[in-house]
Amino acid sequence: MSEWRRLPAPVPPARHETIASWLHRLAVVHGLHASDLRAYLGIGRSALGSRGGLTFRLAAVTGYPASHLSWALPELRKPGPDWLGLRHLAQRACPRCTARHQGGPVRRLFAHHEYLCTRHGYWIGPPDPSCDDPPRPLAAQVPELAAAQRTLDRTRRRHGWAAAFGATVTAVSMCIELRIRTVHTPLWTRWERRLELLMPGPYRRTLFTAAIFPEVAALAALAIAPPGADSLLSAARHALRYDEPQDRHDVSDTLYILARNHEAGWGLRPAAPYSHAGHADDGSPRITGARLTAERQTATRFRRDRRAPFIPSPGPPMPYACRPVMPSFAMSISRHRS
Repeated sequence: MSEWRRLPAPVPPARHETIASWLHRLAVVHGLHASDLRAYLGIGRSALGSRGGLTFRLAAVTGYPASHLSWALPELRKPGPDWLGLRHLAQRACPRCTARHQGGPVRRLFAHHEYLCTRHGYWIGPPDPSCDDPPRPLAAQVPELAAAQRTLDRTRRRHGWAAAFGATVTAVSMCIELRIRTVHTPLWTRWERRLELLMPGPYRRTLFTAAIFPEVAALAALAIAPPGADSLLSAARHALRYDEPQDRHDVSDTLYILARNHEAGWGLRPAAPYSHAGHADDGSPRITGARLTAERQTATRFRRDRRAPFIPSPGPPMPYACRPVMPSFAMSISRHRS
């Protein structure tokens, strides 16, 4: 007979859920403290120990086959997943997709290109480093988000996750720069209208990203394979639906920075794998005090002028998600503007 006592209530893991999230839900359903359940299973805070032994123990106490657990929980897979292809911060999943799962919100790992649940319309973009808000059905307010997600899906399928990741971060940088340069233009007005819909309250980085996401997806597809300097401007104007006079330099200056970075062979990669990120017992990410301070400063600046999130210098626009391999796009913008 197994030395591990079977828990009475079945609480299946969700697809791509983290072990910490699942154990927290198991504990809640059974009226236990998550720390006590982790201690019983021999799981430390910073390491999960032997994956093979842990899989056996989890199968024994839950009754789920080891193969089922490995299919659902990335941390138990052998061989393991490509960790850099997944965001290093676990986040709340679409509540409709995980409605049958008891014990609290499911926190799972998402691929970098997953910003929207196209089935239910919930925003699952990169999480805010300063809060743990549940996903919201933003596609009901901004229908363009679903089409943008499909565009980014195609970009990832055609070029791979690494190239799509770099192109998306570049596109975010471009949109932030355009937000600064195109005040009171139709592009600014379009973004402002979305911000009023999606973020009527305090600043949230993830909601700002949602407001610019349709243009980000369009520019990412363009950035990953630009047509060349001569046609880049017209292609980007078409992607942005930007109809300002051709003699304006706000768009052209920003886009030619992209062309030069592409020709120079720029590259971006995720900051860290999931295993390097700290998480609480319930699976929520632990954020450093410096990151919380930076987000508060960003919120203050945005409340003052509503232009764009502050970009640390040097650094890309999503500092908790990536860092440059070569001189960053943001640094090039800074040199260009000085």
